[in-house]
Amino acid sequence: MNGWTGKMLRVNLTTGSCSSESSEKYFDYIGGKGMANRILYDEVPAGTKPLDEASKVIFAAGPNCGGSAPCSSRTTMSFLSTFTKYNAICDAHMGGDTAIMMKYAGYDAIIIEGKSAKPVYIAIKDDDVQIKDAASLWGKMTMDTVAEICKAEGTGTNVVTIGPAGENLIPLSNVLNNGGHSGGGGIGAIFGSKNLKALAIYGTKAVYVADSAKVLELNKYVLEDLMGSNNNHVVPTVAQSWSEYENASTRWTGHPGLTWGAAEGGPIDTGESPPGDIPKFGYRCQKAVFDWGELAEKYTVKMTGCATCPVRCYASLNIPAIEKKTGVKPAHANTCMANGAYAVSWMPQMMEKYQDFEEEGDGQFMAGYMACTVADDLGLWDNYGDLNCTLGYFFQNDRALLRQILPPAEFDAIPWDKRDAGDPVFLKEILEMIASNKYEISHLADGAYFVSQRYHDLLGDDYLHSAMLGLWGPIGGKRHHGNECAAQVGLLTNIIYNRDGMCHTIVNITGSGLPYDLQKSIIEEIFGAGALDKPKAYTPMNESKAKFAKFGVIRQVIHDSMTLCNWVWPMTFSPRKDRGYKGDLSVEAQYMAAITGQAWTEESLNEAAERVIQLQRAMTVEAVGSTDMRNLHDVVSNFIFDIDPDKKAFEEGTVKLDRDDWQTALTMFYKEFGWDETTGAPTRATLEKFGLKDVADALDAKGLLPA
Repeated sequence: MNGWTGKMLRVNLTTGSCSSESSEKYFDYIGGKGMANRILYDEVPAGTKPLDEASKVIFAAGPNCGGSAPCSSRTTMSFLSTFTKYNAICDAHMGGDTAIMMKYAGYDAIIIEGKSAKPVYIAIKDDDVQIKDAASLWGKMTMDTVAEICKAEGTGTNVVTIGPAGENLIPLSNVLNNGGHSGGGGIGAIFGSKNLKALAIYGTKAVYVADSAKVLELNKYVLEDLMGSNNNHVVPTVAQSWSEYENASTRWTGHPGLTWGAAEGGPIDTGESPPGDIPKFGYRCQKAVFDWGELAEKYTVKMTGCATCPVRCYASLNIPAIEKKTGVKPAHANTCMANGAYAVSWMPQMMEKYQDFEEEGDGQFMAGYMACTVADDLGLWDNYGDLNCTLGYFFQNDRALLRQILPPAEFDAIPWDKRDAGDPVFLKEILEMIASNKYEISHLADGAYFVSQRYHDLLGDDYLHSAMLGLWGPIGGKRHHGNECAAQVGLLTNIIYNRDGMCHTIVNITGSGLPYDLQKSIIEEIFGAGALDKPKAYTPMNESKAKFAKFGVIRQVIHDSMTLCNWVWPMTFSPRKDRGYKGDLSVEAQYMAAITGQAWTEESLNEAAERVIQLQRAMTVEAVGSTDMRNLHDVVSNFIFDIDPDKKAFEEGTVKLDRDDWQTALTMFYKEFGWDETTGAPTRATLEKFGLKDVADALDAKGLLPA
């Protein structure tokens, strides 16, 4: 078999049984996200709560994983959301080696079900699968857990683990593999509810491809002609000898004079890495400096990343002063850590000043880095600023709200003296309090929606619509590359999900660094006139934007199902002037054909991806319990329409949208997917078109098909 292994592993923690079965019936869903979502639909009844014993977690890899395509080692995990209204289907994604090691062990998917009576971890070595005692690991931080399991299971084992936050059932908790690659969505709490500390995976088998010569040809083409840097930024941040354009906002940060300052053997200059120079590809993305500023340069050991990825967006830093001053481990890395809650520049309410560490003015950077490290070690997930913004909301105005929700003794027990002194240990202790689930303050990590419900008498209905929280909508999903990225197009990609908008397809275009007029001409060739607005110069909704938004969602599904990194794919643009900066949107299908040996085309791959979205939407309708998705699920936060009160929607200089125009956008978007244009629910005809008659029948039996 090519691409897929044809086998999936089932581990029942209640009975202790481990068995394998065929995965072939799920190939119509591509793999990864599609496969995992269909398994969840087949096996977890609607109405199940995420921490119920009947709840399951599905790990899945795609056919491209292990087949040598660049950036193809992402892991999909599907489960029920712990932190948003309706507890609907949710998927999370992480980099690292997990998916590729699953494939080497012989599995397309791992189904975890039941609940152990005691703490355990699952050890997988090819066909040898054991459920092992984890009593000695329970309570340990993520990095120590990885180290301990690797001692027991062998060097090279991929370890996916929760920290204390997951053990203590914190809704905003995650899993991390090998200490730095994280997957969120609240999956940590589901692991904890099952008394599952970790997975330990090691495989020695091969992943076969149908046409290895074609795969190598495609790799050369992609690396030399198409791929930029992280988020497929195709323009460098500063002018270089080879570049026609530069843009300070891109993640193509490498340039002469910028170093990995703490590299073994001395600083390494990132230099120039022009398109076509494959050996220098890994120098393009000095993301530590992009995230943290110039102070990060001297502490950067290297840029690393996931298996099969040349981009290396994963910043590895070593700061001995952190350990000396706070006791926190000095070395850590996570590609998203600087974008989490704990980059304290986002939350001045938490601390008003910062003690210097090694030089004047470095306190804020050090505190932020330390807090990110602590949060990852605890397995505490921020949900792209959800926890950060919630803490900021309650700490503002001299902590007036915090005083009202906390018992006086708990409020007084918080180390306010450290805060007032600018001691970063204050942040560490706050995060530890939250992760322990022993205090009222822990409920601030329930997710914004459940925070709003717990303290509704205090917060009222306006809380979820606050600009400070920045949610895409009041179900509790964090806005992620929404209207601030691409007007209605960006926001439409957000409402598809039951969490943050996990789609980077659109921002990979708008954030490419290319001049707007050039972006516009390329995008309009594909989607039609009016598809792409100039930043902060938005225009009313039109059909081209609806097509563009659908493209964003479909490509995200393709990438999370094949599995490819949606931070780099698709190759809509190219860094090469001799291509007119045009990319190639057929490459994903070419890889699928070369790896599987099947006649995949761009059209058939898009169709398979849409099947996944149709299923996801149907599952969400079941969770909501109504066909009225427009008014119950796809509602967006008021601040999106109310920001910049001195400006009107579509005036230059604002990203605000118009309420009536948003309703038009929803209608056009629904039409693109074949959903009922009034409610936004999938119709029987559409579901049957994508081979989902059984799903349509199940919805019909519950009265959940549009009239």
